[in-house]
Amino acid sequence: MIYSSIVTRPTYIETTCKTALNRVRGMPFAWSLNPYRGCTHGCHYCYARATHPYVGFDADEEFATKIVVKTNLPEVLRRELARPSWTGERIAIGTATDAYQPCEGRYRLTRRALEALLERRNPVGIVTKSTLIVRDLDLLAALAAVAPVSVYLTVTTLDPGLWRLVEPGTPPPRQRLAIVRRLNEAGIPTGVLVAPVLPGIIDGAAALDALAAAAAAHGARSFGASPLRLAPLVKEHYLGFVAATFPDLLPRYERAFTGVNAPRPYQDGLEARVARVRARHGLVERQRRPAFAAIAPPPIPPPAPARRQLALGL
Repeated sequence: MIYSSIVTRPTYIETTCKTALNRVRGMPFAWSLNPYRGCTHGCHYCYARATHPYVGFDADEEFATKIVVKTNLPEVLRRELARPSWTGERIAIGTATDAYQPCEGRYRLTRRALEALLERRNPVGIVTKSTLIVRDLDLLAALAAVAPVSVYLTVTTLDPGLWRLVEPGTPPPRQRLAIVRRLNEAGIPTGVLVAPVLPGIIDGAAALDALAAAAAAHGARSFGASPLRLAPLVKEHYLGFVAATFPDLLPRYERAFTGVNAPRPYQDGLEARVARVRARHGLVERQRRPAFAAIAPPPIPPPAPARRQLALGL
């Protein structure tokens, strides 16, 4: 496996879906919506890599190059929203793919889904790394005027070199921050998520402080972070990436991630560090718990206890 900063030209596999809405349990939201499977952003840490084998592709290169497109999703969604049993619960968009990855410019499935949600005044939350979301500012602003709406732009680093290494197919971080400002100015509550925080790579105090400062400077309504999780398949891919790009860190990752999660002391330390930078930059009053900041991967066995704690900062 070659961990390149250049994303191979993707192939799009058009298909139809029987359902648009997915029931979710154990999360702050009950329903999710994903117009695509796979993502050309190609983030090496992405938990959704573990879902790609469900559609017959691997969790490595094919996750970013074999994209499944649910061409009839907006029509199916309209039928589901029209059911008498539908109670207008909040729907999370972007839980297993980025709904605004580049192919959305061609297929417009997310936009058409938003049109259906606006017709029903249905609450929605969106997480994305894409600047393409600004195309739908009109729909999001109209929906935000009649129903609860929240948007979160994920920004994991401001360092251009690290950005290209870990998120090879995404827009530049500062372009994403500019979108945070534009959406908030249009009345669409928008925050910044550092998700996930990569131990030893982008979890230093200075890096987190810079991210919080940038979020505040761009008018973010909230600032949150979540630690790295390494589910099966995601773990193998990500540790291969670490071995190829940060080989000195590999032994520490192998000691710390004997299960899915980093050790609890690391998680607690990270939470405290994020709270400090949030307070330092005046984001405390604006902070609300993101509707789905810590999106979970598919069900997995409980993690084994770590043999050795991973120190904050790795």
